[in-house]
Amino acid sequence: MIDERQASADPGYVTQPLEAPGVSGYLPQGGRRRCDPLARPLQREPHVVVPTREVVCYECDKVCRIPAAALSATCPHCFAHLSTGDVTLKPGTHRLHVRTLGNVKIPDGVELSHLDVVCHHLQVAGCVNGALRATGSLTLTGHAALSGKLIAHTLVVQRGANAQVSPGISVEQAELHGALCGLVHARGHVRIHATGQLTGPCRAASLQIDPGGRHAGTLTRSDSPT
Repeated sequence: MIDERQASADPGYVTQPLEAPGVSGYLPQGGRRRCDPLARPLQREPHVVVPTREVVCYECDKVCRIPAAALSATCPHCFAHLSTGDVTLKPGTHRLHVRTLGNVKIPDGVELSHLDVVCHHLQVAGCVNGALRATGSLTLTGHAALSGKLIAHTLVVQRGANAQVSPGISVEQAELHGALCGLVHARGHVRIHATGQLTGPCRAASLQIDPGGRHAGTLTRSDSPT
């Protein structure tokens, strides 16, 4: 048993605080933390799984995953800032440049020129001119009229629609339930349903015309030379 007076007189004797295993005894100010040896060990926070969704970056065209509820995100490949909100272009709008991972809607009665849109799903019922690209589906309704550079993964012409694309549209696949006038260039499959009609050239890997469906124009395989 060392006497306190003897310990204070001996410069070689230094008291050390008791520290619990696995717990840092250092404080941010540089001091030491005394720990209770009978205290319960620290518990780790439960791991929370954040729901995500797969998207295509509209800057580098690479697939990435972002939080499902995110209002914006950063592409892990090109580090571009990505918007995820939905946009509706109303009559009289001055917004002609749209970049979003969400969906864009152009309702009936809207007429826009020099439009530049990149989005996930695009629904058009109005008359637009410009560059339109949908990484998901491009849906045409009513008397939609599109001209310019038109690109989409899937083209859908709704039943009852009487749409027009000029000079044409480039897609992976197409589903025609209504009438479409213009060139359809599909790298995959094109299907004209019983209520569908295509007036114009079709270049596709395969074309299916259901009973009642009609196609007036030339047919060329998409893997054939131009």
